[in-house]
Amino acid sequence: MQHSEIIKMGYVIQSFLEKEKLIDAKPKDLVALLIEKGFFKKDHRDGLPLRAILRDLGSRNELFLLPQVRADRKHKKESKIKYRFQENA
Repeated sequence: MQHSEIIKMGYVIQSFLEKEKLIDAKPKDLVALLIEKGFFKKDHRDGLPLRAILRDLGSRNELFLLPQVRADRKHKKESKIKYRFQENA
């Protein structure tokens, strides 16, 4: 996914978090919205498409493109990192 698309996705996520007054959201909470907005075609295993993008961004050290994302790095394996989204103040 292009950087410009990821940045647009960040605006959609931020708007959703503000509108729904969510303090914290998991990728599976957001994937339906991102499908509706055309970022993904369908969901696999409760948010897998979004988690795959987050893992890719994390491995390239580019999570800054989505300022709402927080990574819980308690595990050394990239596949075990938990991603959460928080409203960007």
